[in-house]
Amino acid sequence: MEENGIKEEKELSKFKKYLICIKKGWLIILILTVIGLLTGLVIADKSYSNKYEEITYCTLNFRYNSNLDVNYDDIISESNIERCKKITKSLETGSKVSTYQYVDIKNIKIEKKNNYYTIYADKDAFNVSKDYTYNDSAAKGFLKHLTLLVLITDKEIEEYTNSDVKGNSVFNNFDNEFYKANSLDSEGKLLIDYSNPDAVNLNKEYKIMYYSIWISSSFLVMLVVSLILIFVFIDKLNMNIKREYDNEKIYRTPFHKKFFSDSLKVFKDLKSLVLIAFLLGLVMICKFIPIPSGFGELGIGFSFLFLSVACMLFGPYPALVIGALSDILGYIVRPDGPFFIGYTIQAMVACFAYALCFHKTYVTFTRCLIARVIVNFLCNVIIGTISRAIMLGLGYDAFMTYLLTISLPKNIVYLLPQSLLLFFVLKAVSMPLYHLNLMDERISTNFSFF
Repeated sequence: MEENGIKEEKELSKFKKYLICIKKGWLIILILTVIGLLTGLVIADKSYSNKYEEITYCTLNFRYNSNLDVNYDDIISESNIERCKKITKSLETGSKVSTYQYVDIKNIKIEKKNNYYTIYADKDAFNVSKDYTYNDSAAKGFLKHLTLLVLITDKEIEEYTNSDVKGNSVFNNFDNEFYKANSLDSEGKLLIDYSNPDAVNLNKEYKIMYYSIWISSSFLVMLVVSLILIFVFIDKLNMNIKREYDNEKIYRTPFHKKFFSDSLKVFKDLKSLVLIAFLLGLVMICKFIPIPSGFGELGIGFSFLFLSVACMLFGPYPALVIGALSDILGYIVRPDGPFFIGYTIQAMVACFAYALCFHKTYVTFTRCLIARVIVNFLCNVIIGTISRAIMLGLGYDAFMTYLLTISLPKNIVYLLPQSLLLFFVLKAVSMPLYHLNLMDERISTNFSFF
């Protein structure tokens, strides 16, 4: 309809807007669906382990080479366990022992079998590195020492510990060949005893169905959540936003040679350097406000908001420097364990991702979600977990346990809230940044969901 030469635009119905949202938001739906599948796998694995595996005891079979007058109940007594936790030098090899002090035995028993004895100890007791995994070498050494310590006095232990002897003769009483033949599996690990004899059969029978149910339900839940999310924003969306790109002030894609070369100019601009220093100062303040995440020792914070603003303003090359400085200065002002270069690389990659997604382009929720997917899964889960494994010397089992039970679930749970917070914060600061001549007006006035 035209009136006085002016064309009147027809208001779109809510249903039409809804269809446009689904069409434009396919990437968001796809990402949330993948996250839903990962969530289902994590939940299924955790629930499945608790319900069906029920592996509780590691088993050590032993006997002595000679007839000794031993009260076998004394082997697993609290006093003998405490003595064993204080051992610092192996009675068998003479090498240093550093893990026994972390053994936490709650359930242990001993049984007589024909001409030998069997010790059953709770498998979880040997999580000596506190990373939710079982340390087989600690279990073997600790249980062996329980059988040896009843044969030696505290005074003899002290004398042996302070001597240069490489092994104590008391170990000769332990039938090591019998132990190797009857206590170790084909991989040389202690035998595992199931508290539920049907656990293995339950695993085989229900594993596929159990996982399928969880994956299907998580898929449907995340799909519904994504549609609800779109529906909530329908009336707040401007469907007629026109994008203008000049590859100078606004880039259609970060894969343009000027996108990178222009960011080098920041290092020659005193105003930009001062603003970077100011934002880094805010990042340092956030380091002193740790918030527990509910996933092990991992915490959450708000420093990523200030880092994303800095990377949005100054581009990819400054983002790498900002990431490196944020980690190094953060370690200086608030050290938390030993310094490791892997975490610096993690921070640099995260800031580089923010720059690629936000610098000199239109900021949308989709871009915020993509940036957080890169940061949460590439930086936090993969690079962060690898760095932790290298720094602490974790084996493959400990690495996978930490990744699947702590790092991955935490980053899945916080992905959507962090993405939404990032979007609203960048939108809130866009107009002040424009008035400070730090952002193009077209970008500051055209924040949208898609």
